[in-house]
This record gives sequence, structure tokens and C-alpha cells, in this order.
Amino acid sequence: MRGRRFNKDQPSSLPSAVLYAGQKEFYRQTYESSPSAPWDNAFDQDWLKQTLRKLGPGKGKRALDIGAGRGRGSLILSANGYKTVGMDYLFTPLADAHSLCRDRRNRPSFVNADLFADPFRARSFDLALDWGVFHHIRRKETGDYLRALKRSLKPGGVFLLGCFSTNFRHKGEGDRKRNWLIHKGHYDRFSTKKELIRIFSPSFSILSLAETQSGFFHVSMKLRG
Repeated sequence: MRGRRFNKDQPSSLPSAVLYAGQKEFYRQTYESSPSAPWDNAFDQDWLKQTLRKLGPGKGKRALDIGAGRGRGSLILSANGYKTVGMDYLFTPLADAHSLCRDRRNRPSFVNADLFADPFRARSFDLALDWGVFHHIRRKETGDYLRALKRSLKPGGVFLLGCFSTNFRHKGEGDRKRNWLIHKGHYDRFSTKKELIRIFSPSFSILSLAETQSGFFHVSMKLRG
């Protein structure tokens, strides 16, 4: 199904509950039908590894991988010494992730949970990673996302974000400007640098913000407090 494009001020006819339910089903079917999801190759392991090196050793610290999927980020966080929790609202990819963890001494824990349900004690984590969740959250739910994120982090905690920029294009999409669309049954939002600064800077100190040629933003920030 071709993605539907919308202007900035044009609301979707679908209520959030319906849209998110369809989105979750799309991800479930994708994970259950293939050992490799289409978005796996988009994950930038080099960026995460380089950023963690700059932050220093993770020993004695706790990290949360939001939307962990099959554990791509969780494994890297654990390898850098963090006691890592990989969280996803789908069970299937987490089961796959658990089977991939051969190092029993320092492997992540995986939790089938939703960030919006506040599944952890407040201020549980020194670092949180989100590669691929924020850009599927509707703009009108951004406040809910921020509340849940800030609750999970300790004051001074680091947040690492990988998300779509307005220059990201799905295969065959074309070059028409848009800041969101519904693509194959799920919602995508596309951000600008100015928008990300507006959203996060009231609560976070932006450490770095860069856009890749493939249309992703890499953002490192620290929770004020």
C-alpha cells in the first residue's frame, strides 16, 4: 500500500488508538514472518559505538533500550558495560534477542512492556536509547512520550535518539515535502533540527545533533536536573 502524505495541519482521520493498534499488528506480522526486519539495516551501530566511547565506560550504570526489537542496541550497550534492559511491546523479537545472547555473564535483560505504561521505577536509568520509536509517535502524543522518558531517567541521565529527518525517503516514495505520513499501516513523522531542539531543549542539554545523508538525525542529550 502506498504511503498517504499529509500536510502539516491536516489531521489523520484515524484516532490514535486505531492507528497504533494497526501499527503494532504490522510490526508483529513483520517480526513473525521474517528473521530480518526491513529496518534492521538502518540501525547505525557505528554511531552508537562511537558515542558510547565518548561517554566513557558504562560499568555500574543502567541503560534502557526503548523499542529494543531483536536487541541490536541492547547488545552494544551491554558490551560497553551497562546493565541493560531491552524493552519492546512485542514478545517475538525479544525472544529472538534472548536467543542471540551467548555471553551469559553480561547479557541484557529483556522486558515485554510499553514505555507509556511506566513499567519501571522512576529514575531507574543512567542512559536511554531510542532508535526507531520516537518517529512513530504522533506529534500530539509527544508530551506523553517526554513524560515517560524523563520519568525513566536519572537527573543528568543521557538520552540517545535516532529518528527520521524530513530528508528520509522510503523506497519509491519520491521527493514531495511532508512532515508525516502513514506508510504500510504505520505512522512516520519526519523532524527538522529546529523542531527537535524545540521539543527537547527545555528538559535536555543537547550534546550533539547531526543529520546523516540517509535522512536520520543522531542526537545525544543530557537530562537537566
